[in-house]
Amino acid sequence: MRFILRFRNYSDSTGIYIGKGSKIATDTLIGDGSRFNGKVVIKGNGSCDIGNYVAFGDQITLITSNHSSEAVNLQYALAKKIGNKPRTSEKSGIKIGHNVWVGDRAIIVAGVFVGNGAIIGAGSVVTKDVPPYAVVGGAPAKFIRYRLSEERIVELEKLEWWNWTLEEMIAKKHLLK
Repeated sequence: MRFILRFRNYSDSTGIYIGKGSKIATDTLIGDGSRFNGKVVIKGNGSCDIGNYVAFGDQITLITSNHSSEAVNLQYALAKKIGNKPRTSEKSGIKIGHNVWVGDRAIIVAGVFVGNGAIIGAGSVVTKDVPPYAVVGGAPAKFIRYRLSEERIVELEKLEWWNWTLEEMIAKKHLLK
């Protein structure tokens, strides 16, 4: 199930901005400080859990569920018309960790977990889990490298700075360089 937001350039006092053409599935959780820098579509029957301080580029698609390839009829609308429940694949939902960067025109499909601090390159199609602090790219997305040393990753995971208040971040900004 999905719904289409019908606001144009809507912004409230909390800084929430919903751009024209954006679609957000009903079971979506977006963490503190996450930013959508263009059109983002979140669709499907699965949940979508987005961590704190995630940066999304433009024209991002998150597909939280998919058609079952084992169903005879693949079209949801026809299934409903004839009185059947549409069948979806067993993979469902998307979870994106904290402080992730998702490049322009990336697609993330159902069942994927993206770890904290990961980078998804522009135009990537993410079909498998992305380890924390990994850089992935391509179609399908492949591991390229880790963006930080193993020691630094362990340190950041212990800090969990994405749960700090803004005041704490300012006071400890030297740790976030």
